Amino acid sequence: MCLLNFSKTHFHFNMKKIILIITILASGLFFSQEKSNKLGIFTSIDANIGFDLGDIIRTNQAQSQYEKDQLPPGKYHYGFSAMVGYHPLNWFSLSGGLRYSYIDPNFHLIYFKVQPQVFVGDLKDEDYTYFFANFGRKINQTAAKEAGFVGIGFGMIEPFGKRFGHQFQVNLDDQIIDGNGTIFIGISYGIILFSNKDL
Repeated sequence: MCLLNFSKTHFHFNMKKIILIITILASGLFFSQEKSNKLGIFTSIDANIGFDLGDIIRTNQAQSQYEKDQLPPGKYHYGFSAMVGYHPLNWFSLSGGLRYSYIDPNFHLIYFKVQPQVFVGDLKDEDYTYFFANFGRKINQTAAKEAGFVGIGFGMIEPFGKRFGHQFQVNLDDQIIDGNGTIFIGISYGIILFSNKDL
């Protein structure tokens, strides 16, 4: 009986410690997040262009017309993206949406795109600087049976006024079409709308 009472007391004491630790951690997280200048829910629209870094080398190495016909399509691509995202933590946001890319007359690609972003520096500054990853997969019918891309880059958001700003990004993407990978360097510029009216 004494052993049972001791076990209950010991368990009750441990539970109090656990609850206290969780409360302290949750309070610290709440107050640290409360003072931040997060974007909240946001949406962005941008125009983008990319250049194939290896096209000149591959074209010069192609010896026959057959080899030239086997080269990946397009020396560059251009298009636009429309994204919706959420900025829940000071250092992290996640967005998803659609990206259209024109490569050549037979390749009009529409991707579903996901972009996690990691913010660096002080969010109280006027500009928001971040690094990001790109993941996309083709969702439309086109000359390519399978297409997608993965990449990395950095960007900047500058709020203009209440709930409005502009966005600039530089990225390096590995664009894969029917098993053939091509490295593109790209730039994009667009506008961003966000729910935090205090920025």
